[in-house]
Amino acid sequence: MNLFAIYIGGKTHNSLIEVHDFRVYARKTLEECFPSIRSDWWGTQGSLHIDCYGILNHVDGYDVSIEENPFQGEEKLYFVNLGGYCADDFSELHKNLFVVANSESKAKVKALQQIRTWQAHHVDSLAEVEAISCLNDLIESDKKYIHLSPSSSAGNFSFICKYLPLPKA
Repeated sequence: MNLFAIYIGGKTHNSLIEVHDFRVYARKTLEECFPSIRSDWWGTQGSLHIDCYGILNHVDGYDVSIEENPFQGEEKLYFVNLGGYCADDFSELHKNLFVVANSESKAKVKALQQIRTWQAHHVDSLAEVEAISCLNDLIESDKKYIHLSPSSSAGNFSFICKYLPLPKA
């Protein structure tokens, strides 16, 4: 069983540009995620595609595995979406991160340390973290549990950025 992080995109009936969202699934293969991606998508089905995906097997100094029994440790795996601005870019910039921490507030601190060079942060510097999700909570409804174990490996989450339309159901 793998923990897939998937960045999806497409259009809605009234959007002028492509919109995006993030999903996480515990499945054996990427293809096994497709039915869930389709059912979770709120936009037009014909536009739905994957922009980026990867298996979360090593993050922030921890090996990640999926088990059928609850994890007994304090650490949790978080997805953090950071927002900010650059003076010469007519859009909001985002940085999506995966961090391991034992609380949401500590996960935010770890994530914010990675954007110190941004010129201006989202919402007039009042709130830089746009969204944070505990991935442990997102997959427990499937009776799957994220297990984290400290690792001396220097590797980190690797992913593929590639336009991948979902095949017809």
